[in-house]
Amino acid sequence: MHQIDVEEAAGRLRSLLEAALKGEKVVIVEEAGAVELVPVKAPSHRRQFGSARGVFDIPDDFDAPLTDFDAYRS
Repeated sequence: MHQIDVEEAAGRLRSLLEAALKGEKVVIVEEAGAVELVPVKAPSHRRQFGSARGVFDIPDDFDAPLTDFDAYRS
């Protein structure tokens, strides 16, 4: 486990990122508290445009003004 002060971490950021990506626990400490560097997993697949087609319907009056806000439009 790497526990390092924020000032020192600023100079060693690249090596700390590499360590976190390898699965090592990296904690950066400051007076206000501490944070841990955690790798983010990439999505398993790319999103497909139009993949939700037919899942829901948009009503014809979707962009019509809402009557609930008539009092504010005067």
